[in-house]
Amino acid sequence: MQKSVAILIVLFATAMIGINVAQPSSATAITQNFGKPGKSQFNLRSLSGSYATAGRADGFQSRSIGVTEFDGRGGVTRSVRINTNDGEGGRILIDITAIGTYTVDREGICVMYLTNFLPSGNTTEVEYDMVIRKTSKVGGRGLLVADELESIQREPGVTASLIEESLTRRVGVR
Repeated sequence: MQKSVAILIVLFATAMIGINVAQPSSATAITQNFGKPGKSQFNLRSLSGSYATAGRADGFQSRSIGVTEFDGRGGVTRSVRINTNDGEGGRILIDITAIGTYTVDREGICVMYLTNFLPSGNTTEVEYDMVIRKTSKVGGRGLLVADELESIQREPGVTASLIEESLTRRVGVR
């Protein structure tokens, strides 16, 4: 009986190793399935114009609203108002402005690099990973422009550790 169990364990382990070797990693599979090879779907111009932002961090620790402006060429500016606890049972507002750059790959995965200017006069450097969620086609060539994005900040924020933001294009606002 013990010999049969040992043989089954060895067979199972061998089968699992074979499956893991034969299949590509999930990251590879995801990368290979995005878009059509060689055809660009998104680019820097896919982020162009004014976007309203709504952020959240650590549950109800911190919330934010703001405006982010993408220039369609890799430049970005933004202003954000953060409502957070003051550490004494109350709430405070913190206004931050920022300038920076952004990248967009053909699948709609974006990275935004910002220098934040804090009310104290200090600055911080942050990076956001973003994904384009919804698009519209504009112009005669059907350029895909982001209508909605989701983002997460890589570093802990000023008021909380996990920062998430949703961005929505403000149609008609330039």
